[in-house]
Order: sequence, then structure tokens, then C-alpha cells
Amino acid sequence: MLLMNAERRYGAVAKSLHWIATALFIALFVLGWTMTELPLGAEKFERYNLHKSVGVTVLLLMACRLLWRALTPPPPLPDDMSASMRSMAKLGHAALYFMVFVQVGVGLVHSWSANFPVIVFGQFTLPSLTEPNEPLKELLGAVHYWGGWTLLLLIAGHVGAALYHHFIRKDSVLKRMLPWGHVR
Repeated sequence: MLLMNAERRYGAVAKSLHWIATALFIALFVLGWTMTELPLGAEKFERYNLHKSVGVTVLLLMACRLLWRALTPPPPLPDDMSASMRSMAKLGHAALYFMVFVQVGVGLVHSWSANFPVIVFGQFTLPSLTEPNEPLKELLGAVHYWGGWTLLLLIAGHVGAALYHHFIRKDSVLKRMLPWGHVR
């Protein structure tokens, strides 16, 4: 199995980082929606801590993805794609990366401004970068909530574009990122 990206497909490292991120995003959204409905207590506290831990993991994973992307650029888009579609693809990827970093950053500062520590998988606590601040907590809570919806829309657009390429254009854009199969 090829580790580095190639002319026609992504390598094992890029694919692994992509699909691990996918699983973590699903976990974050499920935790995010279920934890807020729980009554105050130990289970709610544990879910919030898990949500924050997974968020920190996503932050590190996405930093690795950016580094890997710089070291081994992705395969080029199909030659027959229009300039506007290429621009939309680049903009969509940039928006996804940007929103992930913003969303995790906002979540961390929101937690600190609410005077809640960020304890990563029960192993260590991130140092707080802000003092408790109720108005900031309220603002960032709303930003984090709407940022989650924005990120979900961007992910839906990303998935929709991949499916469009696979089923309508019938090109290899989706196949080259799938963990199985080969692109010829």
C-alpha cells in the first residue's frame, strides 16, 4: 500500500487521517447533541469532558493533515473540471479546515471562560488561556453552537460533492479517497 499521495490517488496516510477525522466528527456531533440534554450530574460532566477531549484530538489530527498535505500534495483534480468547479473545491476544503480550527478554538475558550477545565482523556489539563468571563461564555456558546451547524453544512457539501463526482460525473474523485479499491 502506498503511503504517500500519488498522481491518481491518495496514499494510506492521507486516507487514514481523513477517515479517522470522519469518525471523530461523527463522535463530536453525537456527543454535542446528546450531552446538552442530560440532567446535571456525573454523566453530563463525563460527556462534556469526552467532547472536549475528542475536540482536542481533532485539532491535533487536522494539524497533522495540513502538515501531511504540505509534504505530499493531493492528487490533481480531473482535467475536465471547469475553473469554477476547481475554485469551489479549493474554497470548500479551505472552509472546512478553517471552520474546524475555529470551532475547536471557540470551544476551548468557551470552556475556559465558563471556568471549566479542559481535561484531555483524564490524562492532563490544558492550561486556561482566559479568566472566567460570563459575557464571553455566553457569546462563545452561541458561536460554538452555530459554528457546529456551519461545519455540518460544510461537511454535507463535501460529501455531496464527492457523491456528485462519483454518480453524476463518474470520475475518480471519490474512489481515490476510499480506503478500499484502486484507481486506474
